[in-house]
Amino acid sequence: MTSKAFVGLLVWILFIRVDDGKADSLAVQFTAPGDFILGGLFALHSQAEFQFRDGRPETHTCYSFYSPGYQQQLAMRFAIDEINNSTALLPGITLGYEIHDTCNDELVTTKLAISFLSEDPSSSLAMQCNYANYKPRVVAVVGPNVSGLSMLVAQILDFLSIPEISAGSSSIKLSDKQLYPSFFRTIPSDQNQADAMVQLLNYFNWNWVAALVTDNEYGHQVLEVFVQLALSKDMCVAYEAIFPRGQDEIQRKQELVKIANQLEVSRINATVIFSHSGEAEELLQVVAGRGITGKVWIASECWSTSSAIALIPNLNKIGTVLGMAVESGEMPGFQEYIQKVLANTELDQKSPNVLEACPECSYLSLANFSKFFEVFNTYKAIYAIAHALHQLLNCSTTHKTCDADRDIYPWQLLEELPKVNFTIESQPVHFSKTGDPPAGYDLLFWDWILPNNHTFAVVGRYDASTHKLNINESKIRWSTENGKAPVSRCTQGCKPGQKRWLRGEHNCCYQCEDCPAGYFQDTNSTFGAEPDECTPCSKNEWSTARSTTCQPRAVEYLEITDLIAIIMMALTVLVFAQMVAVTGIFATYRGTPAMRYVRGFPLQSILFSTTCFCVSFPFFVMKPTKEICKVRQPLFFGSFTLILATLLGKTLQSVGLDQILRRPWVRNHLMVLCIVVNAALQGLLCLFWYYWEPPVLEENTDIERTILLQCHDSKFPGFGILLAHDYCLAVICFACSLVGYNTEKKKDNVAAKSINFAMLLILIIWIIFVPTYSTTKGKFVALFQVFAGLASIFAIFGSYYYPVCYVMLFAPHLNTDNHFCLSQDLPVDKEPSARDSK
Repeated sequence: MTSKAFVGLLVWILFIRVDDGKADSLAVQFTAPGDFILGGLFALHSQAEFQFRDGRPETHTCYSFYSPGYQQQLAMRFAIDEINNSTALLPGITLGYEIHDTCNDELVTTKLAISFLSEDPSSSLAMQCNYANYKPRVVAVVGPNVSGLSMLVAQILDFLSIPEISAGSSSIKLSDKQLYPSFFRTIPSDQNQADAMVQLLNYFNWNWVAALVTDNEYGHQVLEVFVQLALSKDMCVAYEAIFPRGQDEIQRKQELVKIANQLEVSRINATVIFSHSGEAEELLQVVAGRGITGKVWIASECWSTSSAIALIPNLNKIGTVLGMAVESGEMPGFQEYIQKVLANTELDQKSPNVLEACPECSYLSLANFSKFFEVFNTYKAIYAIAHALHQLLNCSTTHKTCDADRDIYPWQLLEELPKVNFTIESQPVHFSKTGDPPAGYDLLFWDWILPNNHTFAVVGRYDASTHKLNINESKIRWSTENGKAPVSRCTQGCKPGQKRWLRGEHNCCYQCEDCPAGYFQDTNSTFGAEPDECTPCSKNEWSTARSTTCQPRAVEYLEITDLIAIIMMALTVLVFAQMVAVTGIFATYRGTPAMRYVRGFPLQSILFSTTCFCVSFPFFVMKPTKEICKVRQPLFFGSFTLILATLLGKTLQSVGLDQILRRPWVRNHLMVLCIVVNAALQGLLCLFWYYWEPPVLEENTDIERTILLQCHDSKFPGFGILLAHDYCLAVICFACSLVGYNTEKKKDNVAAKSINFAMLLILIIWIIFVPTYSTTKGKFVALFQVFAGLASIFAIFGSYYYPVCYVMLFAPHLNTDNHFCLSQDLPVDKEPSARDSK
């Protein structure tokens, strides 16, 4: 069974019971005939008393006259009279009304809503299979203005798709079109009111607040929404309380005293009160009687314009009262209409008993009527219905005619209402997809000129379309000793550059801690000036501890103008000078036994490789670029490989290890093969490195305040494999030289000693290099590799070539074949083989 079918069955059953007591319980308060009848449900009294028979309520009596409801029905009648006398809206069409007193009671309201479903006040709802062409006696209903009652009425009226427009029901649930498809309202949703409250608290930096709500669905729901919005703005609702309900006066007074005591002893200086005017009045009477001062009280729209509360003795001493009031407007001619009603000229004719037992009527005056926003909202609701009917009846403003013969059903009016869009007294009237209006709120400040003379000054406005609250703080006179806004915070604000550590269960209670170096307090974050986390500076910035901003880092790189770079270049020049000197000495003493000892090809290979090796050094002191990073290491390691491979080939031949090779061609070209094979292997390893993870240009920010521009190429396996290959060559060369070091052949012994000592120095140099290079940071790190290379060159030349040059220059008597164990007929450009030595 669908929900509408279920409601229909329920309505039919209830209608039988309603019909039994119709003459007494459903007496019409105000009525007027018309082409289209509008139903009105207003609380003319605030309470109802039932008479029971056989355990069920039969009749009821309403008591405790409720002036706001009385004023709303006046606004409805005034608007209808105004429209009926207009030629611009619904010309030739008359609107009637049927207004009932809900007595602010659910049972009474339910009976009244069901009665609107019948075609005639004297008949019941007929059971039909199809209600598409069924015409209830009302086409729309205005009211009630209490959310709980509006929910009941909306569910009943939805059975026949009768639209309902409320001027005061603000529950968020009523925006759910799945549950209440026929409901509209001219008052903003509580979602907007709660949002405006939170923005007000946030504006004055009050994050330690209390929330007091009425004990009904309105109060519970608005409290839930308010707490959620407050938490989203990093606020703490430190104290929540619900007004006592259903107790006698003494018990209620005791509960209110407990609430007042809690507010007094706490550090909460901002209290939000979502309640009806009666509950707020009782609490503030207790607060004023206890002499509580210096606090801020924020009123919901239900009591923000209550003159009765403002007249409480000593209320002006409790602190500052601010409130949210629904935007209202002027109704031209309404004051004259009220004066006529108050003079009883029309009231006595239509409802002579409506003011019976009404001691509150003494408060009614012309000034009171302009202070209830529901009056103007009711006025707008009537005009919204009229504009929808105007379109359905194809009314022509030019010809002043309407299609009066056209049948209009409530479901057609329900479809037309969302399309209305007009302006009344400078205020737009239209409905969103959820049936909500564009109305906002005025922020009011209760200003007491004298203790018994007050005004409600507008000091701000909440725009529902933009969801922004604008406040003119200069119009607020704070009731504090220093004349400034009071502070309502669990913890005072942290200083600039500090972050918060939460302590306790509330996120508003915290300790402050300085942001460390490299972090800063982001004052532009969504948390405002006190974020929970410090924001790290970008990699191009730096900061000291407790900073609010980051400073740009200085870009540094190894330059040739640095002192250590100058020393490196000087040593490189010295290497070139050394090679030139050695080359010149060998050229001068060519043809001598010493020259035949070093041989031409190995010397040429060493000199060429060393030259390429030194050419790579300047790339380490230039401004790094992507191209330089990719070129310098292959050039460095490739040249070093050629040097070591040449020495390895020389060592293998010198100590006679080439004898194990069976093929003469291989033995005769062992050095060339050694150089080619190792160079090719180093080239393959270099290609593997570039494929796996090639060197890249890096902006190193590990050093404070500096961006170090450098080549990042020291990761395994690339850089490590190239270095390991050259290191293995040195180890093999060192091991092979030991064979000749222990031989009885003098020639092998001399060569072995020289190469062995050179390799020993190289091994020591690179052993020291590895941990030093891997653990040191800064722009000079790359020079460790250059200095290791320079040291290796000096080790090779110093151990192998310098002794030969010494013999040539200073010991010519040793420059003999016998000293170098050379055959006298051996050509200068040919390396002696094992066969020749025999």
